Parts: sequence; C-alpha cells; structure tokens
Amino acid sequence: MTKAIACLALATFLAGTAAHAQTPAGTDTPNGAGAAGVDLSTFLARHRTRIMRADADHDGRVSRAEWAAWWDARPGKGPYDPAGRFRAIDADGDGFLTAEEIDATSSKRFARLDADHDGRVVRAERPCRAK
Repeated sequence: MTKAIACLALATFLAGTAAHAQTPAGTDTPNGAGAAGVDLSTFLARHRTRIMRADADHDGRVSRAEWAAWWDARPGKGPYDPAGRFRAIDADGDGFLTAEEIDATSSKRFARLDADHDGRVVRAERPCRAK
C-alpha cells in the first residue's frame, strides 16, 4: 500500500511537469522540469504549495478538518488514505500540517525517488509507470 501511495503521489507530481517534458531540445525548461529533472527546492515548493491549498482559513497550517474537507471535495483525486497521509505528515501529532512538516516529509520522499543520488529526480527514476 505504501508503494501505491508513493506511485500516486509521484504520478500527481509528474503530471504537473508533463508539459515541460515536451519542450524542444536546446531550450531551457522552467523550474528545472523535463529531461533535466526536478531539484529538491522545486520539489519541496511544489508539494508545499499543493498541500497548503487545503488551508481554508489561511492561517499558514492545515487542520485535520481542512484536510478532510479538501479531499472530500475531490473524490478519487487524492491519496488512497487521506487520513493516513495526514498522520504521516503531522510529525508532532498536533492535528495541524505546517510548511516545515510538509517539507520534512517531501524531503524524505525526494531522497527515496532520487535513485542515483544526483540531487535531481527525473522520469527514469519513477518507481512505477502509469499506463
């Protein structure tokens, strides 16, 4: 199940960079996407931005209620187990996701995905392929 969650998260992440992968050769790709891959800072920023969209009251953190409401409004578009994903990110167990907790979890994911440890995640390093 953990592999399925990682594959889903990676597929969601890579879907956002799909347009960059079609950039003609010899041109720079914005945000470090495409064949050159994505560096850690870009990876963290994208994940933080995506998760913080659930922050309905704009207090800089996502509560369990905000998280649940966000994913309830988007059935089938999020993690397989949204409550489990929340618990995994909420390192201190206070019931809120902060940018620091999101970055810590995303950093660990980046390290797992960066198979060749070159500081960039490229499509070839994906653990699964969507068909």
